[in-house]
Amino acid sequence: MKHSFMCVMMVFLFGLAAVSLAQAQEKKMYSWTDENGTVHFTDTRPEGQQVQEQIIPEDKSPASTDPYAQAGTSGVSAADQKRTELAEKRQEYEANKATTEAECAAWQAEVDRLEPNRRVFYQNEEGETVRMDDQVRADRVDGLKAQIARKCNN
Repeated sequence: MKHSFMCVMMVFLFGLAAVSLAQAQEKKMYSWTDENGTVHFTDTRPEGQQVQEQIIPEDKSPASTDPYAQAGTSGVSAADQKRTELAEKRQEYEANKATTEAECAAWQAEVDRLEPNRRVFYQNEEGETVRMDDQVRADRVDGLKAQIARKCNN
């Protein structure tokens, strides 16, 4: 008898705790109209007023301070994303432009070195100093000029 009474009391207390927890999480809003026709809203029930009670559903969505932020962008607006993309493209363009300018300058320096001289010397793979053949020199100059025309004179 004592054991069953304890079980009943524990079930009752557990149920009471669950109900009070559910009510504690449930937010309510009360509204009423005064004698001047002004509507009042409050989250505590006023005494001596005929009120309308409404349950406020709990908002589970994360709060965002930026009303223009798009979902899934962690608070970054579409305009900021576009600015970032454009800045990255601009940096890539500038890096490519600098590389191309350096290549063009090196090719032009080689043309300037090879073209006026009939006797051009270079070191071969064995480390010997050898004179470049005139036809090889002319072909090399023509190839460099074509490359400069194709890539450098935009």
